[in-house]
Amino acid sequence: MNGIVSIHLKQSTAHAVLAEHGTVLVDAGPAGSARTLLRRLGRAGVDPDGISLIVLTHCHPDHAGGAAELSRELRAPVAVHSAEVDWATTGTSRLYEPQRLFGRILRSTLNPAFPAFTPDLVLEDGATLDAYGPPLTVLHTPGHTPGSITLLHHPDGSALLGDLLTGGMLRRDRPGMPFLAQDPAQVTASVRAVLEHGPNRLLFGHGRPASATAARRLVRR
Repeated sequence: MNGIVSIHLKQSTAHAVLAEHGTVLVDAGPAGSARTLLRRLGRAGVDPDGISLIVLTHCHPDHAGGAAELSRELRAPVAVHSAEVDWATTGTSRLYEPQRLFGRILRSTLNPAFPAFTPDLVLEDGATLDAYGPPLTVLHTPGHTPGSITLLHHPDGSALLGDLLTGGMLRRDRPGMPFLAQDPAQVTASVRAVLEHGPNRLLFGHGRPASATAARRLVRR
């Protein structure tokens, strides 16, 4: 089984990128969601024992909260970008400026802390993860957080953006700005950098997938 399987949790979406020789789990959901995530992966036909690496697109609690438990359960290493190693090791993060109404709600209700862990793999821009199974390239795409990354999945032209953008919640192909952003101008620059690599499908940590064409329209506005 090859390709990408998306698992929707209450607070975020995780993605399993499958290949013949290993599966990379992109994002780990919030603390306490590990059992639910593993159960839903199994129902989707993904063998949790085949997960060779857990990659976090960034270290906010809705994406990194489950990393420590999942790493213990699966005996899989966890990778984060170098700019957020300190967030991982201290179990703390920063919730930046709201960009939308839901962002204001999120910032007022979300606890920025999560179970701390020590990353096994520290990522930099341009790193490749082929050794773990699927051919994935890491792009450093700050703007939402300092260490936000995008993963390019070469076989099908997908890009996994984490929270660099959000997908449409009700309508298809309607990406929007992230709920929170450290630097909105940097978000736009990072999205443009992703689009230069020619992806045809964008996957997010929240909301529905979108086309590259829709993302281009967004950053032009």
